[in-house]
Amino acid sequence: MRRIRSETQLNAPSSKLKFPSTEGIAVRHKGVFPSESFRVFFEKNGNPISPVHDIPLFADEEKGILNMVVEIPKWTNAKLELAVAEKMNPIKQDVKGGKPRFVNNVYPYKGYIWNYGAFPQTWEDPTKVHSETGAIGDSDPLDCCEIGSEVAQCGQIKQVKPLGVLGMIDQGEMDWKVLAIDVNDPLAAQINDIEDLQHLFPGLLHATFSWFRTYKVPDGKTENLFAFRGEARNREYAMDIVLESYQSWQDLVSGRIKYKFDCSNTTLDWSPMVMTIETAGKVLEGTVPGLPEMEGYNQTEQTYMEDSLEFMETPLMTVKRHAVTLQRQFPHGTNELSLLISEIGTATKCIGGHIRDHGPGPLQDLIDFAEAQMFRTLSSSGLVCVLVSSRQEKPLPVPDISCIGNYVVAYNPLVVGDCSTLSMGTIFGIYYRKSPPGKQRGDSSDVLQRTGYEQVAAGYCYYGSSTMLVYTMGFGVHTFTFDPFSGHYILNTQQLRIPKHGKIYSVSNSALSKVMSQAVHDFVKKMAEARDASGMPVHQFRYEHSLIENFHRILHYGGILMMPGPKDENLAHFLGEAAPLAFLTEQAGGRAIVASKRPVLGLSAWTLTMRVPVFIGSSIDVEELSKLMEHERGNIKSSSSNALKPPLLNKPRHPTPCIILCRNPSPTTLTIGRLPVTGTPPRHQAHALSAGVVGSCILRGVVFCLCQRPSSPYVTFILGLDPIELSLTRFGAANGFTAAL
Repeated sequence: MRRIRSETQLNAPSSKLKFPSTEGIAVRHKGVFPSESFRVFFEKNGNPISPVHDIPLFADEEKGILNMVVEIPKWTNAKLELAVAEKMNPIKQDVKGGKPRFVNNVYPYKGYIWNYGAFPQTWEDPTKVHSETGAIGDSDPLDCCEIGSEVAQCGQIKQVKPLGVLGMIDQGEMDWKVLAIDVNDPLAAQINDIEDLQHLFPGLLHATFSWFRTYKVPDGKTENLFAFRGEARNREYAMDIVLESYQSWQDLVSGRIKYKFDCSNTTLDWSPMVMTIETAGKVLEGTVPGLPEMEGYNQTEQTYMEDSLEFMETPLMTVKRHAVTLQRQFPHGTNELSLLISEIGTATKCIGGHIRDHGPGPLQDLIDFAEAQMFRTLSSSGLVCVLVSSRQEKPLPVPDISCIGNYVVAYNPLVVGDCSTLSMGTIFGIYYRKSPPGKQRGDSSDVLQRTGYEQVAAGYCYYGSSTMLVYTMGFGVHTFTFDPFSGHYILNTQQLRIPKHGKIYSVSNSALSKVMSQAVHDFVKKMAEARDASGMPVHQFRYEHSLIENFHRILHYGGILMMPGPKDENLAHFLGEAAPLAFLTEQAGGRAIVASKRPVLGLSAWTLTMRVPVFIGSSIDVEELSKLMEHERGNIKSSSSNALKPPLLNKPRHPTPCIILCRNPSPTTLTIGRLPVTGTPPRHQAHALSAGVVGSCILRGVVFCLCQRPSSPYVTFILGLDPIELSLTRFGAANGFTAAL
């Protein structure tokens, strides 16, 4: 059995939010863990207190922030609880049959899937029947499930924001489970109610319901029942339950209700159960009659042993261990995705080592090595069903000799710029397969016509002066640095946030000269001409001929990266570059758009080679450019509305260069009259309005004129009155529409 440090300071004031009501609280462990004699007592400024009665419920009553006493840390199994029948209500381990109790794992989880505890100064009254559930209270403090990313410690006092409540009925007694999040969690500002929880933690509510329903079944008990058909109530309802429990506690501790619940305290002068500091101190020393005798220990020896093992108990946070920890945040998560992230890390280590050993060139040899290394590593992992490389026109099927997994990986094996090794990197995006899981290999249908929002993970590896791996699994952005001594990626920055506004703007001058959008020109001019009070430039122009280097700089220092096209080298490959980088940016608090207000992640690929313009970076900078684009678009539509006079269409006044839309063997694509355009995707219907050379149509509110060149295999061309809309997509020469406007 492992001894516990005798006294631990757990609640030092937070660097983010301070709550004076819990400052100075420490815990004192007595006995050994696990055992029947183990206790966790609480003190404030050296004086004994009861965690149930002397810690206030409200940390900030105006904002609805509550204090929570952590009984059971996340991912642990020991059944720890507040001893409500003992004086000063220490935390103890539940005992069954004379043995310490541990809850069974509920597949596929390990232990409790949240930090589990209770709200102080609350009591679920067993003398009252709840009007909506018809059940009485269970005579315990109100339970809380804290869903934040931090793994808490037993006895820690957290400040939490309630989000909703689940009504469990355990053997006929009402046992409310309040869902809450630590106010200092990185996602706390984005979650305010149960609906937000469903969006940012998809499946967590069902996992919580499933866990509480079945966790007693391995002990031979029946499944727990739930009120409201197992559905969680919202924040407002949860706060009502909290206030009801708070009122019941006041009735209990004032003596208006008599029940088998020890109300000894040291701070409530109005309570008849208040005791002196000296008497409470005797409780902690174990000299009060009726308190179980504590097992003795040598405090000096114990502290020395804890300190000597401190390094062993805090292993290096590698990318594999970090990914496993994050995936446990998601309901029904397995370790497959974390293993896949680890396999990608292995491939990038090999690529980075090859670049260091062979120098900057020849570039094609480095690209071929990176392509082969990514394919060999991932195809043999047994975790993927198909691979998509930005340098290949067709998907790369998994060999028959390999096991078939459930993930699709789209990647650019090596992003190169000039001949400098500082301009190289690998980008990847991961999707869950679209086809049914099984032994069958995947194909292009597993990745085409899927939005960027469907990615389950994304990241990149930057081969610079040090090799860095940056990734997200939808739970923030995290950076790792390769340690050549241990051979692992070691956690460098957790929850990386891109500045809301940056001073760097990055765009190719050669691309800028060919951009049709005046909004982009105006934005760049504004950035270049801005001066501070001393006449110095406010913004800094930085552009390297490498997407990975430009993006890495923007992600860490803020600003905006623009790839406006129209040539392929100034556009981003959607599957292997644009979608993964956009996913990273939005997870870091930035924005990524293709034009106006349209997000990159809202697009879906219609071909494996689809390339798109990208404007990506700090949210304020991207929003400023977006407003200029929206204003320009409104002006263009306003000026073009006078040109359209149904049923006749005047000749367009602002024709843009012809862009191939589709290949069609028929002599015409449009039939005169109000008929759908041939080959149009179902979600973007267009109709012919009148005769032109061949016909015309309106697509998403933009007027187009179509013409025919019989001598060309590409018989349908498009002339648009909106250059911004046209710049959204580069069309290929496939049958039908190859991309969606």
